[in-house]
Amino acid sequence: MLTPLNTNTPIAYGYIDLKKKEKKYQPDATIKDKTLAAIGSVAGVGLTTAYLMKKQNVSNPFNIKIKKVSEMLSMAAAANIGAITLSSIKEHKEDIKKKWKEGAFQMLLTSTPMLLVDNSLKICEKSKNKLINNNITKLSLSAIGVYLGSHFALAVANKLKNNKEAKKQPRELKLVDMIANLDDAIAMMVLAKIPFVDKINIDKLLPFIYTFCGYRSGTGDRK
Repeated sequence: MLTPLNTNTPIAYGYIDLKKKEKKYQPDATIKDKTLAAIGSVAGVGLTTAYLMKKQNVSNPFNIKIKKVSEMLSMAAAANIGAITLSSIKEHKEDIKKKWKEGAFQMLLTSTPMLLVDNSLKICEKSKNKLINNNITKLSLSAIGVYLGSHFALAVANKLKNNKEAKKQPRELKLVDMIANLDDAIAMMVLAKIPFVDKINIDKLLPFIYTFCGYRSGTGDRK
């Protein structure tokens, strides 16, 4: 015989979170991605270096001088295009799109601050006012240009997200992203013609920085 249910008996409820949790795990780039991205990025920088060697009539690649914005941006673009093109072989369309979006972000992160820095320096140099045309003002305005340019690149990158990606957390600048800004810091000192910069040849770091940025584009933004 069934015992009637005692409605006065207290019932303890356990808490169950039924909300779907977003997976934090994201697949890493494959070995094929990393290898081809590295080869493509190095090839892009290498081709640009070879062009500059011929243009400047030097036989040693470490003797080239990277002093113009056009030269800096050409090398950065070649690294990104090379890395993305090679690493996109036999890839799905969605993954290729992610690579190009990452490439667009890396180029914006390189070019926007640099163009702001270059124009700020030109304005300073044209001024006859000593309070404006001096290294302290040049570097101050350049630092502002790097900050504004970086955040502009970030805003554009978030706008490039499709509907599915837009539901996720907005992208934020990370420490690794600041490597792309390192070239802007170097460009800032080169373009400002700071005396000690020529002596330590700091522009020699630019090919390595652009190679890394290209590699990041080729391995894609998996998130």
